[in-house]
Amino acid sequence: MRSFLIFVFFLATQPLLAQKASLELYGQPKLARGISIEPYALFYENPSGDTTQPLSEVIKQSFIPFASSSVAKYHNILQMKRTSQVVWLQFKITNTHPADTIHLWYVHWAHAVASLYSEANGRLTYLESNGLCTPVKDPLTIFGMPLVIPPHTTHRYFVRIADYIVLMYPVTGTIHTTQTYQAALLTDNSNNKWVFFLMPMLIGCLLLMSLYTFFQYILNRDKAFLFYALYAALAFCWMMELANPRFHLGFVPSFLPWLGHPTSFSFTYILSILHVLFLSRLLSIPAEQPGIWRVVRPLLFILAFLQVMVVVQLFTGILIKSTAWYFLIDGLPGVLMGLLMIIATIRSKSKLKIYLLVGEIILYFYVIAVSPLQGYFLRLDLSPQLQAFMNFPPIFMALGLFTELFCFLLALAKRNKLIEVEKNNLQQNYTGQLETELTKRTNEIEQQSLQLEKQHAEQLQLSFEQKLSEIEMSALRAQMNPHFIFNCLNSIKLYTTDNESAKAADYLTKFSRLIRLVLENSRSEKVTLKNELEALALYMEMEAMRFKNKLNFTIETDPALDTDLVEIPPLLLQPYVENAIWHGLMHKKEGGSVHVKITQLKAERLQITIIDDGIGRARAAELKSKSAIAGKSFGMKVTGERIALINHLYKTNANVQVNDLTDAEGNAAGTEVVIEILI
Repeated sequence: MRSFLIFVFFLATQPLLAQKASLELYGQPKLARGISIEPYALFYENPSGDTTQPLSEVIKQSFIPFASSSVAKYHNILQMKRTSQVVWLQFKITNTHPADTIHLWYVHWAHAVASLYSEANGRLTYLESNGLCTPVKDPLTIFGMPLVIPPHTTHRYFVRIADYIVLMYPVTGTIHTTQTYQAALLTDNSNNKWVFFLMPMLIGCLLLMSLYTFFQYILNRDKAFLFYALYAALAFCWMMELANPRFHLGFVPSFLPWLGHPTSFSFTYILSILHVLFLSRLLSIPAEQPGIWRVVRPLLFILAFLQVMVVVQLFTGILIKSTAWYFLIDGLPGVLMGLLMIIATIRSKSKLKIYLLVGEIILYFYVIAVSPLQGYFLRLDLSPQLQAFMNFPPIFMALGLFTELFCFLLALAKRNKLIEVEKNNLQQNYTGQLETELTKRTNEIEQQSLQLEKQHAEQLQLSFEQKLSEIEMSALRAQMNPHFIFNCLNSIKLYTTDNESAKAADYLTKFSRLIRLVLENSRSEKVTLKNELEALALYMEMEAMRFKNKLNFTIETDPALDTDLVEIPPLLLQPYVENAIWHGLMHKKEGGSVHVKITQLKAERLQITIIDDGIGRARAAELKSKSAIAGKSFGMKVTGERIALINHLYKTNANVQVNDLTDAEGNAAGTEVVIEILI
């Protein structure tokens, strides 16, 4: 209703120009320039902004002459009224030539979507659509649509112009031939030469800034460089989106046609978020100005929500249709955020604030103040080249972003210089402290050097003693093996002398097995308890054969003990068993028994008990058996020395205890040897 009253007001105050019924042509015209369609066109504006209104309903609407000055002013008011506008134009073209078909172009210039319909012989036909929101198929179809009028026919055309932003160009149309259309495009490109020169240069600088600072972030992992790189990268993407329709780049995927629209995907919200994150990082706003930060934080969430809404809008293809003032209100969070950042920068005590403040003010002036107002105050009174430059807001947005990012880059360079100076000062102070500490430490080192030399000498001595003990242990182990073999050979000699060949052969078999075990065990410092007990059992079997089976022996092992894992020195038990047989049992006519028992006292301590029921140590000493004396003087002595070396070499507490056993009447009943050793 308000639109209608405005229209009536202007209609009443200014006279309408004469409206021509049809553009009449006699065959294919040869034009020097395009023909304006305004004197021949009728105008209808859909107040709802609905782009889906069918042509059958549009024809029924009241069209008014487009050429009147009042309509032109009314149209300018429409530009201020809403952000989605649908305008219908209708005009007629008559071909009076009897045989020549006319081929023309209807050129609408820069609009979001223009759709063309024709009516001939009472039949309506949809022809095509193009514009800023459609992919570029041919350079001529960017702003123009072909018209074909056969001989002796009149075509009525309907053109729907749909715009979804604050309009920057009036709804108009021009009839061209192919030659004049191409010439008009060349003229338009020539008028835009300064835009074509400056805009790519600014976009390229944004990309280089982003790549450079991202490389700096990779080198030092400073988040300030990361926020800057993301900010510059998104600024580059935004400028590329705005330059896409102006430079006819064709960056419009078929699955997202709305991406071709200059404002279909706004980067302003996320740019504002990164802008705040970068400044808060450099100026330490959360820590130094918590009051401002308490206001900034909710605004960040609001901007994030608005950015999500933009993404939803992009993928649904539904643009927000509201009044033009919505865009001003919609930008209020960003405007307020920019003011807060300027205030925070002014209040900051950082040495970088002059660079940051200059960049912020320039950005605020160009992007927030100048560029949006250009959509409302279009300059049409300038030269074509200057008009093309001044009426293209993205060029000023790019200038503002480039200038701000350049100032921010200077701030980062200054920050790096300050960090380097601070590091140098810290290094100098640290060097002085080091010199003082060095003098102090030198005296301490001189005092400690003698003590260290003494400790080193003691360590060398201990190491030498340990090596010597190892050599002695090897020598003693080498002595045990020949002594043990000598005793076994004596037993074989006895069987041979008595002409007991079968027993001698059996004895030799056992002896060969025993020799193999002895040789294998003698190569290692320690052997498994299983191998040691196997060798000991073979030895006692051979001794039992030599004593005519008057010797009985048993070996008892703790069931919880794993003999395959426990290791002890080789031939540790045999000398004690040999001593029990030769000293305690060989003088008893009825023979005797030897019992070997192995138990584990603790997790790392093993107890071995060897018990015989012989004549005892006192009686053996009285008899002074030569063989026993030899055994005792050699085997027992060597074994005792080995245990002493084991204690010294491995820092263990192995010990041997020999106990005399007596019966109830106090008579000698044998000997008990208890060996405890760490495992």
